[in-house]
Amino acid sequence: MSSIEQQRVILITGANKGIGFAVVKKLVQQPSINSNDIILLGSRDLKRGQDALKELGSPSNVHVLQLDTSSKESIARATNEIKQKYGGYLDVIINNAGITPKDKTVQAARETFATNYYGIKILNEHLIPLLRENGRVVNVSSRVGALTLHGISKDLQEKYTSSTLTTEQLDQLVEDFISAVDSDTIEAAGYTKEMPFLPYGVSKAALNALTRIEARQWSSAKKIFVYAVCPGYCSTDMSKHAPDSRPPELGADSILYVVNTDYNKLENGAFYRDGVQLPQIYTNDAEAREAIKRMKKLDS
Repeated sequence: MSSIEQQRVILITGANKGIGFAVVKKLVQQPSINSNDIILLGSRDLKRGQDALKELGSPSNVHVLQLDTSSKESIARATNEIKQKYGGYLDVIINNAGITPKDKTVQAARETFATNYYGIKILNEHLIPLLRENGRVVNVSSRVGALTLHGISKDLQEKYTSSTLTTEQLDQLVEDFISAVDSDTIEAAGYTKEMPFLPYGVSKAALNALTRIEARQWSSAKKIFVYAVCPGYCSTDMSKHAPDSRPPELGADSILYVVNTDYNKLENGAFYRDGVQLPQIYTNDAEAREAIKRMKKLDS
């Protein structure tokens, strides 16, 4: 086996700052796992990616990959670059890039889903075929998705968590939600206006559902493992570095747990935080109410 075949090629999107940057930093600082790893630091803005590389000390095994996950053209270009420069294969895809909408307009909802759901879906469609056997995909999600599902109609809950849900059906759920935002018929559609950051929460609920679909699809077609991970409420630009947030390094640990743990100890398609498997829907009513209270403070 040649040296190139012994290397893992790991792509992290949105890696020029925040949790994604912390993931890259930990991979660089933990050479005991595999000192040969090639790490692709995905960044929408090339200069910010290059600045992040300098901040890391420009390690020889880290390479900046310009990648805007909300753009099909950017995803296609990045895919071609991986094929041309890195042997055309990957071992780990960490879909970390994500946004939280700043307002409650339908345009903001569309932008949220373009990055948090469709961007990841399209990126995975392009890149999962490049994964080698035992490859892993980590879709960085949030417990807000599970909390959002807790407050929706039983009919919608069943649809989002169905073991036979297809990507076409999931796309329709997403489009129906965006239409409900546009027509101000959220409650009639089965959602609740009481939920803060609703488009963000629905995008993460959809991502958790997509993770299960992708795990079913790729475990049968190819030995690939797909997980959703909540990094926790971390101190990043997205959280405005809130005083009660936790260090992004802990979020990185949560992600790397499913990257480095033996796949026999994990459930393919499942949702994890800090090494603990979480349900797709919040099951504790009192805990859900407290979580919503905290989120409303953030949204005020």
